Amino acid sequence: MKTKTCLSCGKELTGRIDKKFCDTYCRNQFHNRNKEKYEYTIKEINKILRKNRRILAYFCPSGKTTIRKEIAQEMGYDFSYFTNVIKFKSQNYFFCYDYGFYPFTDVHKIRKLTIVPKEASMENKTVRLWRE
Repeated sequence: MKTKTCLSCGKELTGRIDKKFCDTYCRNQFHNRNKEKYEYTIKEINKILRKNRRILAYFCPSGKTTIRKEIAQEMGYDFSYFTNVIKFKSQNYFFCYDYGFYPFTDVHKIRKLTIVPKEASMENKTVRLWRE
């Protein structure tokens, strides 16, 4: 009878006949080593998007609010990443899932963001790159 070994660490396996790994740690290690490089890029971008959403949600617990751009930046907001753009009431809102903002400069030349939760009236207003 041929003995099987763990695909990750090489230890001899005991138990079920179709077992491939000795434990959860070895299974995770094996799969993490064999992930494609793009998987790490996707993971990092999703991490940034989730952080951006948390920051927007923090400032917008019960409706529309306005803050200075620097405050969002100090909290780690990355303006390069967003999930979609919605044109609503002549403004381009940059959304991160269900929270968005539109940037503007006030009369004192201070850069600000008006943060809003996504509303039902904003559905189907996504900016289209090509007319169809």
